Amino acid sequence: MKNIQEDIKTGNFKQAYLLYGEEAYLKQQYKHKLVQALNPEDDTMNFNHYEGRNIDVKELIDLCETMPFFADRRVLLEDTGFFKNKCDELADYMKELPDYLCLIFVENEVDKRNRMYKAVKAAGRIGEFVQQDEKTLMRWAAGLLKKEGKMI
Repeated sequence: MKNIQEDIKTGNFKQAYLLYGEEAYLKQQYKHKLVQALNPEDDTMNFNHYEGRNIDVKELIDLCETMPFFADRRVLLEDTGFFKNKCDELADYMKELPDYLCLIFVENEVDKRNRMYKAVKAAGRIGEFVQQDEKTLMRWAAGLLKKEGKMI
C-alpha cells in the first residue's frame, strides 16, 4: 500500500495495479485515489470503466492499443474474474503494455498462481487489503478525529 501511495504522491505510475482483498473500504479508497491522480479532470473520453465477468478480452486489448486523446493514461477494470479464471490472452498482452496505458484491476478474489497475477506483478504493483484488526482501526479513527481537532 505504501508503494501505491508513493506512486500517487510522485506521479510516477506503473502500467498496472491490482487491488484485492476482503477490506472493501480500503480497496475503494485506493481505487478512488488512483483514479483521481490518473484522471484529475474526470475525463470521460480517455477513462474507461469495465465491470463484470463478461468483458470481451479482444475488445479490451483493442481499446488498450488506442492512444489517449489529450491525456496521459486510460482504463479501469473491476470484478473481472481474470485473476480467478484463465485469461491467457490478456496475460500475454500484459508483457508488452504501451507506455500511455494504466490498468487498474479491483478484484474480490485472486489466485496468486494465476498468470494474470504474475503478469500484473511484473508490470506494476499489487495491493492486498486484508481485514483490519481492532488496534489498527482505533488508530485510524483517532487519526481522522485528530485532523478535525477532536479527541476521544
